[in-house]
Amino acid sequence: MSVAEVFSASPDIHYIAPEERPTVLIAEDADKLRDALIEQLHRFNISPRVAKRGYEVLKLVEQFRPEVLLLDGLLPDMHGFEIARFVRHLDSAYRPRIAIVTAIYKHIRYQNEARLKYGIDDYLVKPVDDVSLSTVLRSAKRASQ
Repeated sequence: MSVAEVFSASPDIHYIAPEERPTVLIAEDADKLRDALIEQLHRFNISPRVAKRGYEVLKLVEQFRPEVLLLDGLLPDMHGFEIARFVRHLDSAYRPRIAIVTAIYKHIRYQNEARLKYGIDDYLVKPVDDVSLSTVLRSAKRASQ
């Protein structure tokens, strides 16, 4: 997040106007982390869809076409990076905002590779803070307009 984004954030970080709220899919296999993300999204008045495994994510993406994917980097069945690559090749008209949520792949080298090779838009470091999550959510609607 840039300094400009921090200072331009609204005083009520949790308020996103109804027409600006994206549809969200969380892909996280760890119960505690998944529940924390769900709780955060509820504070933004967003009720996400949830998946615990890679193939479950792909099924939900094809059915519901969420505008934001919050993908754990290491999921059972398939890594978040591979899910992102699959989604990017699914349909050229479908371009969701994809964020990897990780505590492991934090180095800039991984981030650059993920952007170029897998089509990742954002990196969120666990535990995810509200300002970073808000930035991703708001970016999704701006990109689709």
